[in-house]
Amino acid sequence: MSASFDRHWLITAFEPFGGRPSNNSKTVLDEIKTLARQNEGAEEWGFKIHTSVLPVEYDRCHEELTRAQEDLLKEGILLQGILSLGEGDSEFKLETQANNMDDVEGFPDNAGVIRTRRTIIQDFPPDEVLPLKFPFEAFSRIRPSKSPGYFVCNHLCARMAHESSKKLDAPVFGFIHVPKTGAGGMFTPDVCARVIVNGLKKLSSI
Repeated sequence: MSASFDRHWLITAFEPFGGRPSNNSKTVLDEIKTLARQNEGAEEWGFKIHTSVLPVEYDRCHEELTRAQEDLLKEGILLQGILSLGEGDSEFKLETQANNMDDVEGFPDNAGVIRTRRTIIQDFPPDEVLPLKFPFEAFSRIRPSKSPGYFVCNHLCARMAHESSKKLDAPVFGFIHVPKTGAGGMFTPDVCARVIVNGLKKLSSI
């Protein structure tokens, strides 16, 4: 099967964690999928999206993302980029780098794993920061952040940043913490989805 060179993007979200019934990143991803269906074939859309929901587990999040890429490649699809969404607080945060450490004492991932002061990429010191390879200017309306924390979101960012640094032809990887929606949130899921889609539209012209 020949590879497709259309503008394909893989957008991921996370499953619920910490005993919560839902994860807001998944809610926003569902809205993005709705927008994609509504705009399929429209010239101004400019890209095609594929989606995946990742486990909130240190040892599986990167593995599942890699599997999603491999499945697309088997279909002849080459990705221009990957954009992962995580559940944030009160505002958008566009992560620009990752911390090289898992360190959340007393808070397990969904497999029951707790990690404190554990280096992620062994080739670098634990206090190293790993820059993400991403055209941040397309999302200039979202506040840039220099730390995605030390939980699973950060673990995924660190693994992907390291992978991108080793492979010159790797798709760009970005990570956005989306704000809370619903009760107590300033944003609605559809508004969050449109902010992200507008950034993707700009990326298609870069």
